[in-house]
Amino acid sequence: MFNKIKDYFKGSVHQKIDTHVYPIGRGTRVNVDAGGNMVFATCVEILAKNLAQMRWGLYGPDNSELNTILPLYRKALNLQPYPGVNAYDFWNYMEKQRQGGNAYAYLNFENGELKHMVPLDNAHMQVFWDDANILEGKRKIVYQYLDIVGGQSYTFLPEEILHLKAYSINGIVGRPAIEVLFDTLKADADVESALRSGVQNGFDGTIVLSYTSDLSDSKQKELQNRVKELLANSNNTILPLPAGMTATNIKNDIKSTFDSLKSTNAQAISSFFGIPLAMLNIGGGAGMATFSTNQLMSFYSGTIAPIVKQYADELTVKLLTGRQISKGYCFDTANDVFDMLDASTKATVLCAYKGAGILSANEARASLQYPAKEGGDELQTVGTGGTLGDNAGKNGGGDTTEEGK
Repeated sequence: MFNKIKDYFKGSVHQKIDTHVYPIGRGTRVNVDAGGNMVFATCVEILAKNLAQMRWGLYGPDNSELNTILPLYRKALNLQPYPGVNAYDFWNYMEKQRQGGNAYAYLNFENGELKHMVPLDNAHMQVFWDDANILEGKRKIVYQYLDIVGGQSYTFLPEEILHLKAYSINGIVGRPAIEVLFDTLKADADVESALRSGVQNGFDGTIVLSYTSDLSDSKQKELQNRVKELLANSNNTILPLPAGMTATNIKNDIKSTFDSLKSTNAQAISSFFGIPLAMLNIGGGAGMATFSTNQLMSFYSGTIAPIVKQYADELTVKLLTGRQISKGYCFDTANDVFDMLDASTKATVLCAYKGAGILSANEARASLQYPAKEGGDELQTVGTGGTLGDNAGKNGGGDTTEEGK
């Protein structure tokens, strides 16, 4: 009121500036599914491919392969677990199911031989824990599977089901990776939704309408409604403005925010899965071209090996008898750690192991998938070609001279 009176004596007109912000364009909202995150999907794919390449072997307590028993399991584990499904596709499917929380396969035995492993969809499996002792301690876990094709329900005992878990809290069932990472994936999806909405609507900012007037509250609301109505019509590409009104486009730079959040979330997702950013070709540089041997071995030891251990333990418990387990028999991967190395590095490491007497020539050749050679089973020392156990005076196992050379 005081300003109005002051302006009146100055001979001026009181000016009131109102500013209202409206979204530009049609306002279409593009929603991005949190589960469609490309970094998330790539991490799952990398793990599935690495686990699918594993070959399984049966070993005794001295780590020697039990070739007399392994044939009972070789086809189902390493060749064709199920009719029409090869081993690579089967283990690839199992790992992807495991990243969904749980992976199940029905174990079909005939006359003590593992004939088939039938992959089951984890979405149709229920696991019951007998905490009420209904079964009088005879069974603690019971599996129930619904066949959506035939509409039948099947009940399985624990020894009939191969059950692989991920991110489990209680050790009985696992949790989906997407559930554990939901907050990170949701934040990523929200920012991507905003960016895609801007592209869809043909804008990447907001429009500010400014006018100079002394409108009453009712007139202001009427003006707002008229502008909203114009903006709501997708055919209106030109906004007619009354005299004294201006429109200014204020750019919202969400691109930098998008890139920053994407980078942060990519690091969080890759860290969760235990996959270096270089394997995802993220973080600049030449990607896998800059991936060192130490990084690769760290990936194997810290990420792949623990998963292989879970697979091996489950196979041992479910496929072997109690007597075989008491003898120290166990399943383990037939791949060695050298399989993760490139050809040049692998050759260097194998030569060093052979020279140190850790591997025989035939063991090194087996790692390269070369056939064994006669006389190549003995361990040899570095630079001598002599077998372990030769005395220092016998260079390469040959005769010594009178001087002891």
